[in-house]
Amino acid sequence: MNEKVVHIDGREVIVSEENLELDRIRLDEANPRIQFHLDTALTDEPPNQAALGYALTIGNDQYERLRDNVEANRGVFHPIWVVPEGSDYRVIEGNTRLQVYLDLRERCPSDPAWQSIAACVLPERCSREQFHFIRLEAHLFGTTPWDAYEKARYLYLLSTEEDYSLDRLSRLTKLSPSDIRSHIQAFRDMKEQYLVAYPEPGEHQKFSYFVEFRKNADLKRLVEAGDLSLVDFCNWIGAGKFRRGEDIRRLAAVLRDPDARQQLIDVDFEAAVDQLAQSSPGARSPLFDKVEAVIEGIRRMPYSEVDEIKHGRNPRKVELLEELNQVLNDFLEDLRQV
Repeated sequence: MNEKVVHIDGREVIVSEENLELDRIRLDEANPRIQFHLDTALTDEPPNQAALGYALTIGNDQYERLRDNVEANRGVFHPIWVVPEGSDYRVIEGNTRLQVYLDLRERCPSDPAWQSIAACVLPERCSREQFHFIRLEAHLFGTTPWDAYEKARYLYLLSTEEDYSLDRLSRLTKLSPSDIRSHIQAFRDMKEQYLVAYPEPGEHQKFSYFVEFRKNADLKRLVEAGDLSLVDFCNWIGAGKFRRGEDIRRLAAVLRDPDARQQLIDVDFEAAVDQLAQSSPGARSPLFDKVEAVIEGIRRMPYSEVDEIKHGRNPRKVELLEELNQVLNDFLEDLRQV
């Protein structure tokens, strides 16, 4: 056993480095990957360790890759972090790596490599704040990142159950308060509205849809005006109307066009964008999207900039407008000849 001093949340802590027998370590129910499975479980029975291990693997695209990597290297590069609980230990950080070892031991029960695992053992007196700091460091910035839903779930837990302020979370995570607010609200939307109706494994990977929904000011205005509801949004996602999270950035434009909105309801988002392109070519063409932006920009040009152009204080702007006018006139003339 080796001891070393580490700094956790600004305080010195003495930890011991040990190889611990697997049967002395317990998975942590508070792990966000486990909690997602518990959120969608159809039973109120308290989970045993086997159920917690299953929750770490189901719907986890990275699990097999991690297991293959650990097996190929005959162990983990980064020790797990544990805290004593009676005569055993509870995982603070490294639940998935412990589950990998348990799986490999089951596959190769006589292989000594999978009988124990390298661990940093924290003193029992460590505070909950220090546990949170270790998890955030490992899973927001470290080598074993949680996915977006799992990160948001932990931010939600710290905000609602640990009473962390947005400013404190921002300092810990290096995320802006507005981003943290969007992720927390998106998690709440998904947990309370979406996963109740669509609890299948892997559905949490659509979390980016909900983040885009909460970040989009145009969609917020539609909700406030009564032209969009979270229930409708969840049902569209559950029905597979969207292919990727970035589709949500264009949803407001679709919903403002009655025909495009109906195509979204009847078919899907791609059909809705095709319909929208009939009246707004920029919906399908990056070029015409820029053309529409230029037209709108010229119409909304601030008086100060118009005055600057009129009085010749920036000749290059005049040259660009004349060049634009010439290119456009030449192109329209070609069209007329055709």
